[in-house]
This record gives sequence, C-alpha cells and structure tokens, in this order.
Amino acid sequence: MHLTNPWVSKCIALGLMLSALRTTVEAQQTQSGSVWSYALVDGSQLVDDCPICDRIPIIRPLRGTFQLRLLQEGPLFSTYAVENVSLTAGDTNGLNYKVVGHGTYRVGGEVALQQYLFLEVFIDNGFTNKLCLFTNAVSSVSRLWPMIQVGVDQTNGTMTQQFHLDIAAAPLREIWFSTTQLFKAGKWNSPTNLISAGDLISSVGRVVKRNQELTQNLGVMPPVPDLGLKDADVLPGGEIAYSIETAAWSETLSAQLNPGDLLSDRGRLIRTNQKLIAAFLPPLPLPSDVGLSALQVMGDGEIYFSVRTKFFSGKLGRVVQPGDLLTDLGAIVKANADLLRRFNPTNNCGLNSIYVWPSGEIWFSTQDGFYDSNSNYYAPGDLLSDQGYVVYRNSELLAPFQPAGSITDFGLDALYVVTDVAVADPAVKLGMPQLTNQPPASLSFLRSGGSRAFQLERAPDAAGPYDPVGPISTDLLFLDAGAVTNQMRAFYRLHQW
Repeated sequence: MHLTNPWVSKCIALGLMLSALRTTVEAQQTQSGSVWSYALVDGSQLVDDCPICDRIPIIRPLRGTFQLRLLQEGPLFSTYAVENVSLTAGDTNGLNYKVVGHGTYRVGGEVALQQYLFLEVFIDNGFTNKLCLFTNAVSSVSRLWPMIQVGVDQTNGTMTQQFHLDIAAAPLREIWFSTTQLFKAGKWNSPTNLISAGDLISSVGRVVKRNQELTQNLGVMPPVPDLGLKDADVLPGGEIAYSIETAAWSETLSAQLNPGDLLSDRGRLIRTNQKLIAAFLPPLPLPSDVGLSALQVMGDGEIYFSVRTKFFSGKLGRVVQPGDLLTDLGAIVKANADLLRRFNPTNNCGLNSIYVWPSGEIWFSTQDGFYDSNSNYYAPGDLLSDQGYVVYRNSELLAPFQPAGSITDFGLDALYVVTDVAVADPAVKLGMPQLTNQPPASLSFLRSGGSRAFQLERAPDAAGPYDPVGPISTDLLFLDAGAVTNQMRAFYRLHQW
C-alpha cells in the first residue's frame, strides 16, 4: 500500500539581514510535506483503571495534537515517527491529565491492512508524572487513511493503575467554517465579539474573514453589513469561492447575484446557479435559482455542490433532492441516503457543507438534525463523516470562542480543512520585504501565486527552526510587526497548503 505523501507542501525561504535591510532569495526550497500534523477528534478518550480496586474506571475525553514523520516506506509497511505528542484529558470537576512524548506508527499489510502504534509518554495527573509505554492489542484498521483510529494499552502498568488510550485522529491544522446563527464570543469585548452567520471562522478560535471582507469586491450598493454565507472553498492562489444567503445587485459586475450563484472574494461571478445545474437538463424554462449549500471545487475544476430546492433532472430521469451531493457535470456523487447510510437516519436531512478527502471520505454537516436507529441525536451543526462517525460536535468546534448564552448548537455551513494532505502548488512567489510604519518598524511581504492557504514563518538562521509569524490565511500581504526593532537577523519562508 502506497502511503507516502504525494501532496507535498512547498516553502520558499528568504534570508534577511535586518541591520542593513539587504534581502537575498535562497535558491533552495525546503520541503515539509513529509511531516503531517494531526489533531484528535471525537471519540478519543483516556481510561484510568485500577485492576484490583472496586472503583469505576475514570474515563475522560482526550484531545490534543501530534505529528507523523515518514521514516521508511517498505514493500508492505510504512513506518512513521510519532512526534510532539501533546494531549490533555479531564474536566472541571475531576482529575486532569497531560500526556506528552513520542512513538512509532506502522501501517500496511499484504492481505489486510494492519496498524501498530508504540507510544512512550509521560502522563501527569497533577499528583504523579509517570513514564507509560503503550501498544495496541488489536491491529485491524477501521478508518480510511490518512485517518487513524487505534486503542492502545499500557504495557508497564501496575495492579493499582493501568491506562488505556483510544486515539481517533485526523491530519488537520485548522477547520474553517461558518455558523447558521450569529453568536457573541465570550473571549472578546463588544463590538468585536459579534460573530455573524456570514463570517468565516476557525476552529482555533479566530475570525478568518469577516463577511464584509468576502463581499467587498462585489460592489454591492448601498453597502450591507452581511450577505450571509452558505458554503465556501479555497481555490489555488488563495481565492475564496462561496455562496451567499441574500440576493444583491453588484455594481462591479452589473449583475443580480442570487443565493445559488458561486462567487469569489476577488469580485467575480464564478458560475451562475443556472449554469451549475445546466448539465442535469432541467425542464425549460430553467428555474431561476435552486440555491447552493454544500460546495467544493475539485483539483480538476469539477464542482461538487448541493441545492436548497429539489428539481427534476431530464438527464437522470429523476428528482434531485436538496441533500444529494451533485457535480456540475450532471451526476449525483452521493445521494443523501448514501452519505448518511452508516448513521441510519429516518429522514432526508439535507446537506449544508462538505469536505472531500483525497481518499474519497466525505466530511459534512446536515441541514436538519436527526436520530439514528439507536436514538442517538446528531445536531445540524455537528461535523460528521460518511464513514459513520462524528468528527466534532458543534459545541466543541465553537468552544475556543466561548459563545455566550445557553445555545449549544449554532449550525454549520461553510467548511474547509487546512491539512498537510492537501495538494500544494509550488509556484508561489514571496516578494522582497518592504519597510512599513503601520505598525512602526515592521516588514511587509507580498505573495503571488501558490496553493490555497499560507503562513509566514521566521527563523534566526536559514536552517531553522522556523516559527509562525502570523496565522494561516489566504491573504496576499503578510506582515511581521516590529521586525526591524525586535531582531538584527532573520530568515523568512512561506509555508503553504
């Protein structure tokens, strides 16, 4: 099984002597695609057991991050170093655990896929800090690569304390999304704490783009505070494609913009709603707008999407439903029933957002909440996988914002995943730094070309280590505030995904 990362990220390095403001562009490109950052998702947990005690095992949700670095790819198995393990488990009413360390992960097989995880970590519960060794007893693989799900048992435990870790992880750095309801972030003061349903936000607790930033190049007059956001995707070069909730007239394009149209934050109309569904051969006259919710532009330009209103397809000879995942080529990628088959819902739940992984696994959210056959409830804002598991509950996605009020689900519309698995275009240019006094003694860098998401990184030496200067963004302009006064020498590179 071929597990090497074929979607290699590229970093362009700049060496800068700040004392003389002389900049040279390094000829080499540093490659970072062999290291993937992972985050634990729903279903991960720590179990603290006492085999000879009568007490009930302590079970706490486990969250955190680690990295996989490819060590060796053999004919049957690929071996990875598990590095920078940093996990936490606990709650406000009991023990809290910190898990740090490293390990090794092997995956592959000749007949059936197998996985082997070996961890060497310290577990600190506030009273003791013990070195714990773990491995898995069950080697079968239950999730599509590059997702990981494995349970490991402590091999050096005692009769009075034995740990078990259930690890469910995905290769992601951030999840960008929007909500269907506005909310107030408890971590900020008014008025910046108001997050609208049209803002694109991040799972790390920041605003990626305000709705006004997404729509400012459309020339909507008079200016409106928010046109809403139904779904979004990031295209090569950092262009954001999206749909809106409110119809508006564009002075720039001299056109009426409808909720079902595919727009760009750079002020262009990528595709009208009628052109999106034209290949399905709906009966004439064409419906003016059947809406647009779930959206992803694939690497070859094919557009995956869903609609808000059902319509008849002459090509397919059937009615296309709002929950079906469609392609602009005139086909159904997955019917709503197929997306939700492993959850076994009792009704068509609609489709609000999607993210399709290279493996074909689809992450999505639904328009309506539903119960499965075991009476488990899934809210409209929960992020789900078509493989039948919850990625994150809506409350966990929004937890970094500390939303005020008693509402626990604010819905989930736009969806984009910043991941090391993504295909990265090496054709990116980072311009020479320019002095700026906004803020004082700072440097600005102008980007052109490249992949979808970017982050400026800085190091004291060309060999590194490099640390982020700012957040991951789609911006063309990057700023290192106070760079000239803060250090005499620095090297810069642009990481892209």
